[in-house]
Amino acid sequence: MHERAPFHIKALHGFTGSVGNLVFVVFELFVLFFYQRVVGLDGRLVGLAIFISLVVDALTDPVIGDWSDRLRARFGRRHTMMFGSVLPMGLFFFLQFIPPAGLSQQGLFLWLLVMSVGARVMLTFFDAPAAAVTAEVAVRPADRAEMGIYRQLAGLLAYLGILYLAFSVFFDATEAFPVGQENPAAYAPFGAAAAIALMVFMTVAAAGTYRHIQRFESSLPLPSRTRFDWMKTLRSWGELILKVRNTRALFWGLLLATTMGSCFRSLNLHFGPYLWGLTTERIQSWQQAVPLGMLAAAIGARFIVTRTEPKYLYLTGYAILLASYVAPLFLTLLGLLPEFGSGALASILFGFQLAAGLGAGLLMICSLIMFAETTDEYRFVRNVSRTALILGLITFGNKLASGLGKVVSGWILEWVGFPDVKSGVEVSLEVASNLALYAGVFCAIAGLAGLAVLSTFRLTRARHAEIVAGLRERDRMMGTGAA
Repeated sequence: MHERAPFHIKALHGFTGSVGNLVFVVFELFVLFFYQRVVGLDGRLVGLAIFISLVVDALTDPVIGDWSDRLRARFGRRHTMMFGSVLPMGLFFFLQFIPPAGLSQQGLFLWLLVMSVGARVMLTFFDAPAAAVTAEVAVRPADRAEMGIYRQLAGLLAYLGILYLAFSVFFDATEAFPVGQENPAAYAPFGAAAAIALMVFMTVAAAGTYRHIQRFESSLPLPSRTRFDWMKTLRSWGELILKVRNTRALFWGLLLATTMGSCFRSLNLHFGPYLWGLTTERIQSWQQAVPLGMLAAAIGARFIVTRTEPKYLYLTGYAILLASYVAPLFLTLLGLLPEFGSGALASILFGFQLAAGLGAGLLMICSLIMFAETTDEYRFVRNVSRTALILGLITFGNKLASGLGKVVSGWILEWVGFPDVKSGVEVSLEVASNLALYAGVFCAIAGLAGLAVLSTFRLTRARHAEIVAGLRERDRMMGTGAA
């Protein structure tokens, strides 16, 4: 665990970033827009379906993570789940974009719910053990930071690739559909291409670390064949989010922070053409700014993360992200941005998205370190390794918050009376402005509250160094005792 991780292991494991970014982009940008604006499902029902799927996903994270910690299987406790999730994940992911024709509102709701739940649970079977692999590949902060960079690089390729496929291939503007993402016929081939790419990324990420983790697991004592105890897992979960300071700070802070981010991002395809007049090409460029900023921040953080507290970098990135989401909405409402549809406006919005990417990049690289270090702290204090359970619990907060953000977005769309394509009603500037006002106020309140809670995180760099030294000494003493 304490050896320097080989380059190729860290690089191949980086494809977990491709998996995460591809799923992130599709769910955050396209699902709400497709079902509300194109299919015509009530925005509140869209938000509810996505929320339920994310709650199910979130609830399974600590459970599947704990299961992975205890699993005894031919391909290992991590990779058995990772390989087994590939095909069903791709199938569910594709089917959500081809709802059968003629379904009622209830039928569309159920279709979206079943496919989203299936995709999310299969993703958990991949993500929960993959998160544990991240912490188990290496313990050195520099190695973990480098792994974050490789995740960002692979994630960048996936992010840019799916945006290119979406806006340059499948949702290209036509005479019939000047707003290309309103074309219903484009979603089935888009979903198929995205599902195939997703399965390739999952396979590469799992295969790349298989032999390395098998060697690591061979050095561990076999987990006992105990009956899985759901209540014990839930009690451990409750303790972590209510009594353990640092996991509590991460959980509740990210719950608020991610709710804010999810609300803004899920409305991006509504803001772009209807609030700011961005063409399909400019929307593609606007969205491409985010991964570029994330990569730049991740690389920069690699060289300063060992010289400063990750917490301070984390809070700085979060403050940048919050300002980048909220500022363009309020500046538009105040009439302080260039005119609707202008090139100058598109350039300014690109800058805000680039800043958002910088903030998100700092969050990603620092959270990877902070999350992993909380697992080291828990192992040191409790003398038991619960890596996947803790990391699964933290992602529980992210996914629950993502669902809450979609619920809020769906309600806001209905409150402002945002029309669907089938209604034949144009989106007025008044409706788009009301959408910006409601979303901006909500994001500002949730974001500031999350920033305050995250500031209570207390695991310092010096304390973690003491913990690592203590773990090494404990391992050495156990080895001496065994001899």
